[in-house]
Amino acid sequence: MEKLDHVVYLYNRNMAGSENWKLSDFRNKSKPLEELIKDAVYGRLPNLKQDSHQTQIDRNVLDEMERRLLDKAIIDKFKKCKDFLDLFTNVYDESIPGFGSLCVYDTSIRLGAVFNIYPDVVFLHCGALDGARNLLGKNKLDTLIIDYNEDPRYPCILKDDLPEELQSIEAHHLENFFCRFKERLKTVKSSITAN
Repeated sequence: MEKLDHVVYLYNRNMAGSENWKLSDFRNKSKPLEELIKDAVYGRLPNLKQDSHQTQIDRNVLDEMERRLLDKAIIDKFKKCKDFLDLFTNVYDESIPGFGSLCVYDTSIRLGAVFNIYPDVVFLHCGALDGARNLLGKNKLDTLIIDYNEDPRYPCILKDDLPEELQSIEAHHLENFFCRFKERLKTVKSSITAN
């Protein structure tokens, strides 16, 4: 049985750099804020391609989200955010049907990179939820999940509730880690016992 610390090593070696690269234009503030907001909504990568998550979203939905997030009052709110949940709440409050939980999260992560604010909880969307369930066990995970804003479409977990092997990974990387390794985590041995 593979150990969790080895899977963490593989993630850090093979995937963390790519995830950091995806945020590099946002971190570097290489464009005016309005352009970065637009890029965050559309999921534009540094090579100008579109992130695969956003390619599946209807163009009209993306256009409307762009319009909403470029509103001066919303931009002013972004500038005043003290932590990631403040920023996330602003994107969440403006979200429309078709711009689902993963889009809200991905857009928020990109904007968080602009303002150097990142989550301290691990959001568990789709594949990430499966990965966390595979590692921790359904019963254990069900006792640890917190729904953001009491909205079951936005489950998250406190980083402190995760095995010690995962404590060195930032929360936004853990979301990706759980998604990328969801199948592999079914057979991983960690410092906790899955139910």
